[in-house]
This record gives sequence, structure tokens and C-alpha cells, in this order.
Amino acid sequence: MDWFGGCFARFFRQSNEWYTRCNDHSLLCVCVKFTLFFPAGLNRYVSAVFYPIYGIIGAGVSYYRVAYRITVTPLILDCVFHTNAQEALSVISWQMIAWIALNSCISVALTVWRWHLKAPRHAYIHAIVALLLMVGYYFCNSCLQRSLNQRFPMSIVESFRQYYSVAQIRNEKRTMPAYYCRETAATDTLDIVLVLGESMRADHLQLNGYTRETNPRLSQRTNVVSFPNIYSQYTHTLASVPVLLTRADSLHPEYQYTETSFAAILRQQGYHTAWISNQDMGETFAHFPLECDTAIWVNAGKSTYVFSGWYDEELLPYLDRQLTLECPRNLMILHTIGSHWYYNNHVTADFNKFLPITDNRVVTNNSLEQVLNSYDNTACYLDFFLDSLVQRFENRCAVVFYLSDHGESLGEEGMFLHATGAEATKNPACVVWYSDKFADQYPEKIRALRSNSHRRYRTDFLFHSLLFSADISVAEYEANNNIFVANE
Repeated sequence: MDWFGGCFARFFRQSNEWYTRCNDHSLLCVCVKFTLFFPAGLNRYVSAVFYPIYGIIGAGVSYYRVAYRITVTPLILDCVFHTNAQEALSVISWQMIAWIALNSCISVALTVWRWHLKAPRHAYIHAIVALLLMVGYYFCNSCLQRSLNQRFPMSIVESFRQYYSVAQIRNEKRTMPAYYCRETAATDTLDIVLVLGESMRADHLQLNGYTRETNPRLSQRTNVVSFPNIYSQYTHTLASVPVLLTRADSLHPEYQYTETSFAAILRQQGYHTAWISNQDMGETFAHFPLECDTAIWVNAGKSTYVFSGWYDEELLPYLDRQLTLECPRNLMILHTIGSHWYYNNHVTADFNKFLPITDNRVVTNNSLEQVLNSYDNTACYLDFFLDSLVQRFENRCAVVFYLSDHGESLGEEGMFLHATGAEATKNPACVVWYSDKFADQYPEKIRALRSNSHRRYRTDFLFHSLLFSADISVAEYEANNNIFVANE
């Protein structure tokens, strides 16, 4: 086995964290990874096949991880399978060739050395134990399994699995829900912007009465309405986003699998539609970007286990390019990385307002104060991002929706992060901004929007409300699921 290619750079960069890492499930990951490699060493013939393969692949993965700060993801595989020779050659350098050659030599040397060794005594016992441990990997705790799937060599297998799963989902046929347009639906100009947030909870927004100054910019704007009482049934991205985009609700969850999103409806009505993402190509919502005229993934080589700078402001230049097309009616969907752990990686240094911040990537190895500070800094950065976005639409007829896919646990009842079902993860932040031109054209909608700001809504409201901002309604529409309709 070649540990050098996959671990050399990472070891020296993170050696100061090794001791603390041994206190969490990373140590379990190392143990399970060992069981994946161990069977390859029981037989010299098997070793001769697997060791060089591990060495070459590990060297390639580690080189791009260090040189480009990217890793193997389904999006990277999609790029590889749809690139041309010129683009492929542009990312090949003599340093990469030298690194792979060095690791290949080490792998061959280890293989030759193993060839002259006898099989261990009672090798069949070793083989049975290793097989049982490997099978146990597939039945282990889901959080541990996700961590293992992000580590070499399982990360390669998992990325291919996700890529082919996404390819199948993209080819599935969906039906468009029946809809009707009101008389004003053919308005000459309208920009609808949806920001899909990540892990931001409502009670950490200054707009909602939070004692910390986390929204100094948005708090100064008069056309901002915050909704503090939104409920999300789902507490992780893959489950939540399809519900936000489709007609699915608690009574008809099947619509998220069978129907198109609001993007397909607006596109059919002549809107230029664009999906600009700062997250990966999630399996459950892989179909929806294809419903848009344009789909862009800004950080295709990033995963939540790539701990380097990963900022939502990188979406804005791509948005600006779409606006230069000068289409009169637009739908822009921006999928942000938001407040996903590791929080510090998603905030530029200028927004480290609350100190001290976390200094360890294992969340439980930080104090509650550090976790809270780092999380609130992401709220400050969100304030900057949304304000920068709003500035682009101030002089247009526009409405901007921000809705986080779920909340986040910050130590309540000893729980952290999300996907746990904790109550703190079920109250996502939601903010709506509208331009003066939008208010002048739709005064009754603005009155309803403001009067509804403290009502309780499930995240189901987004589909109907976003379409209604363009004066479009769908079948089985309910007025009490629309923030732009006054409710008695």
C-alpha cells in the first residue's frame, strides 16, 4: 500500500492536530481504512495488483489536493468525462508527473518486497476477520460512513457512485404541474432571485432580535422583511432542497420526485433562468439545474472535507455575467455554502468579528464560545453577501428571497451541526427584499408580505410564493401558503 501519496502533504500540514483528532471518529476511520488495505497484503498476487493502483491513484489525488486544493467529486468526474484534450493537458505538469512517478516507484518497491514474504500464519483467519470488518463498514453509523466515504480510497468509489446516480436522475422524466397566469404575469421586466442558504438559523439574525450585531447592513435597509417562524421538516440539504424547489409538501411529498421545479415553469413563461451553485451536485436535486437555461458550479472540486477558503462572494461575478445578457425577465438561483461546518473556511478574515474563533476542525474539541463566535461570523458574512446582492438590483424591478435549507445545532443538549433532528435545526432563517419598483408595481403584495412576517410557515411556502411574485399560480394552490397574500 502507498500511504505516502495520499497522506504525505496532509500529515505535515495537520501534524499539530493529530493528537486531538484521535479523540473523535477520525481514529475509527483510520482503523476501517486499514481493513480495506489489509486484505491486499495477505496474498502476493493480490498485492502485485492493488499496491501500484493505490499508489498511482493516491499520488494523483494528493497532488491536486495540495496544488489546486480540490478533490475528487462527482462534478470533477463530470468535467473529466466532458473535457477535450487541450483542457486536459492544461492541468498536467512535470511536477505532477514526477510526483506520480515517485509514488509508483515506491509502490513497485513495496510490491517486490511483499513478493518475497511468505503469507502470515493462519492467513485464512486474517482474511475472514478483514472481510467481516469490511462488511461491517457498510452497516456502521451513517455519520461515520459519510466520513469514510470522504477518505481515500473510498472517496474515489463514492464519487463514481454519486456521479452515475446523478446521471440516472438527470435522465428521469418529470411532469410540469398545471398552472395558470394572472393578467399581470406578462409584466415587461422582473428579476426574481432565490438564495438557497445553508445551515443558518433564524434566531441568530439581528433582524429577528438577536442581541449580537450580525446584520448591520440589512438592518439599515427599509425594504427587508424577515420571517423568524419558518419550520423545516428536513434537517439536511439532500432532503430539504427538493422540497424547497417543487410543489412537494407534507401531504404530497412524492411531488419532489415526479414534478419539475418552479424554474421550469418560469422558463416556459419566457424567463431567463440560471442556477449558480457553490455546493456540489446533490443526488436528490441534480435534475433541477438542468431545467434552467444556464447551470454553473463555481467550486466543482470542493467537498465539505476540503478545508480551505470557500466563499459565497465567488458567486457574484457569475451573476454579473448573467445580468449582462440584459434579459427583461430573469430567475437567478444562487446555492450558497453559507454556514456549513467548518465555519471559518466560509468567512473571509474581515468578518471574524466575534473572537475567539474555533481552532480545531473537530467541533467538540472547541469551546462553546468558539463555536458560537465562528457561527455568528458566518451570519455577518451572509449579511455582507446579501447586501452585495441587493445592490445589484436596487434600480430594477426585483425581489430577492433568502431561505436556508435548515438550521444548525450549536451545543444545545450536547448536539452540534445538523442532520440530527434537533429542534434548533428546524427553524431556518428566511429574509425577503424587494426593490422600490417592485413595491410600486405590486403594493398589495408588499402589504401582505409585511403583515405576514410573523406568521408560521413551513418551507413549502417558497414554491407558491416565488411563483406568485410573478403572478403565476399552480394547481392545488392554497392562499395560506403564500406570503404575498393577506391572511385574516
